[in-house]
Amino acid sequence: MTYYDFVKEYMNVDECKNNKKYSSAGHTFCWSKDDSINAEGLYWFYEGNEFIIDIHDFYIKEEVIQNSTYSMENYVSICSSYIVSANGEKFNPYQTLTPNSLYTLDFDNIEDDFLFLLHENSYYLTVSVGFKRELLEKHLSSINIGLESFYRALLQTNQIILTKSLEKVAMEILNCKMDAPAADFFFKAKANEWISIVIDTYLNRKKYKIESDDNKALEDVARFLDDHFAMNVNQETLEKISKMSGTKLKNLFKEKYGQSITEYTQRKRMNVAETLLLNTKLPIKEIAESVGYTSHSKFSIYYKRYKGKLPSEVRNLVCKDHNLNCDCSD
Repeated sequence: MTYYDFVKEYMNVDECKNNKKYSSAGHTFCWSKDDSINAEGLYWFYEGNEFIIDIHDFYIKEEVIQNSTYSMENYVSICSSYIVSANGEKFNPYQTLTPNSLYTLDFDNIEDDFLFLLHENSYYLTVSVGFKRELLEKHLSSINIGLESFYRALLQTNQIILTKSLEKVAMEILNCKMDAPAADFFFKAKANEWISIVIDTYLNRKKYKIESDDNKALEDVARFLDDHFAMNVNQETLEKISKMSGTKLKNLFKEKYGQSITEYTQRKRMNVAETLLLNTKLPIKEIAESVGYTSHSKFSIYYKRYKGKLPSEVRNLVCKDHNLNCDCSD
């Protein structure tokens, strides 16, 4: 069975021929309000000779519990996903599914007790690259890294640094509107860039080691920012909490978390704002103010930058007339 036929059978819908949202070089399938009880939205994929790139773009209406994964070992060996937005958990091993994080599935060694949970009234948007064994072996053989070590790198090697590095690639894929044949070259390049970033992070993992006392201080700063994200925290306050100079704090914070203190705070604000947009009827202006923005327009600009959508578009996900941007909604 081809991957195209596999997706069509799994989703039990025909391909959307009038896709307007993602690259026409791939294939789009959608669940509308009438097709699925739990979710509505789009699944898009592009299949190359050695990889599959896909996008899950769904609004989760009711809690989704997946107690077994669909069999993918015939198509890809390992799948690495960048989460733009999600609210859920993956079990065995346990991992929270939150915005701006990674999760990996090893389809060659998937466990029987696999469990995947997505909470209701949440937005699930991920960009994934599934690597076929041939591509993995080609990249790994020249530097003497086995598949098992590569998988550990995806799971364990300084995830924050790796996540930040892969974010740019994921967002480029998400925003790609190219047609073939330009898209064919683009997606092949992005798949190879993705695996190269993982390998580079693995090979340079010792660079990211931070002394234990400094590491604890940085975690204290991060927790403080989590609790006071809506405030404009003074830099001097953070220096006193960490007992570091301003320069050292900025450098080590970026090394540990892969982003500046300002960006860390903005991401936290956007994640909280997304929850409010999807689960309350508060006006967008009030949501902007509640997460620390006095300017509605500035909030919208930042939200679009970090979430790939405007706040008004996310709010529309819970509205009756949500547009799937495909022929199923025409």
